[in-house]
Amino acid sequence: MPKKYQFLLYPLLLNSVLLPELRAGEPLVSPKLIEVLKQYSPKDLKNGIELRPGGDEMQKALWDGDAFYMQKVEHQENRANIVKKIAEIEELRITGNFEEANKQLQICHNTSFQKPDVSNPLPPISGVAMTCNQLAAGNDFLEGNLAAWGIKLDVINTVYYPAIRQHTGLEEFSLAAGKMGRLTVLSNTIPPFTITGIDHQQTIALQFPSSVESPQILKKYSGSKMPYIMSSFAPFFLATDTAIGKLPKGLINSPHVRIVGHIEDAVNGSSEHYSGDLGIVDEIRIGKAILRNVPFLFTDTNPPVLGLMILQKLGKVKIDKQTITFGKDINCDCQKDIHFGSSAGGNYQALKYPLEWKDKTISAVVNLNQDNVFFDLLTFKENFTSEEEKKSSNFSQKNKKEIANKNSYFEEGYLLIDGINYGKRRKLIVKEVERTPDTIIGMSILDKASLYLDFINHKACLKPNNSDATPIPQ
Repeated sequence: MPKKYQFLLYPLLLNSVLLPELRAGEPLVSPKLIEVLKQYSPKDLKNGIELRPGGDEMQKALWDGDAFYMQKVEHQENRANIVKKIAEIEELRITGNFEEANKQLQICHNTSFQKPDVSNPLPPISGVAMTCNQLAAGNDFLEGNLAAWGIKLDVINTVYYPAIRQHTGLEEFSLAAGKMGRLTVLSNTIPPFTITGIDHQQTIALQFPSSVESPQILKKYSGSKMPYIMSSFAPFFLATDTAIGKLPKGLINSPHVRIVGHIEDAVNGSSEHYSGDLGIVDEIRIGKAILRNVPFLFTDTNPPVLGLMILQKLGKVKIDKQTITFGKDINCDCQKDIHFGSSAGGNYQALKYPLEWKDKTISAVVNLNQDNVFFDLLTFKENFTSEEEKKSSNFSQKNKKEIANKNSYFEEGYLLIDGINYGKRRKLIVKEVERTPDTIIGMSILDKASLYLDFINHKACLKPNNSDATPIPQ
């Protein structure tokens, strides 16, 4: 990928769906946009580019769920107004406030944040136009609104692509959001994803795979410390490091499943990539909650998991080692904003949580599918220092059976989360160039506390409990 260009530092008119109203002689595509796109390689254009207002740092902040960086951009005097506006929208996405984010994206769609008296509006197909459409499509997917997602993909495919690809050198142009996936049915034939039965809280016991008691679909996970929840359709592991839930391909032929599209690339918090058929399950019952027309990715590379797309529909959620409690009337009383890392197009979303490790504050992906048999934290790094290479070499000789990756080593330190002292813990550091550098915490986050996720008020917190008295079943 070439150096990213901050070409969204000027106001542009967004009016992509009103093309017939263009005046004669008015250019269709911004010349500045064409100039910038031609600086990308044909390979990058074909693979799908992601428009990046503010450059790499803002893109990384969105991926990391760094709302504080977005706030800083919003108040920088030297930043162009459009960059500040996009930062504001991305901060709303990070904190899970899709409703307000979508309102701002609609304003962007209608006006591109230009003043009403602007005398020389720029062409309708511009960097801002595609950035807003890309973010809006991502929001729709993360919320499970497949019909709206499909409509925005249609704009990308039928409006943006033909107009831009007619320019020499841009014949292979594509956007990352358009490469993520597609619908294979008409958008207006997809019913809305809804939930009922969460007006009052309910508590459901979590279960753990056992060779004796678990459903057949979970047999290969027997003995795992990863909790699952039973539903009317299938048992599901809890996943807070992925947007869309996943089901095995073998369930595609169920009479309760309708295939509506295909996902080319869905990414979880461990930078694992998945593809497969996009389908909706007509009804799933979890306790008294009834979810209808539930989107899922059908793939043969993952156990059944509930993603954030589904969990956020439960209103407010409390998770500890033994139970999950959900409903609209849970008293979370959390004061901190919830934080999600995501990609602009929506193929990635993960719950992020701040923790203190060895006296440093870092933001970690919460992944309850990591059972922490050998370690409590996992960190991916692109490069090792010479000292880390030495540690890794010594480590691989001593731990061949315990850890498969040779380019890794353990470190120990004290862990503190929300003022709760978790004591001395162990972190595995892995050299992995194919994965995004990040730190992941799994079930260890529940060792001393319950995790509260308030999707209604966009808050999250950990509260101490008596988890030590009732450990995870072995």
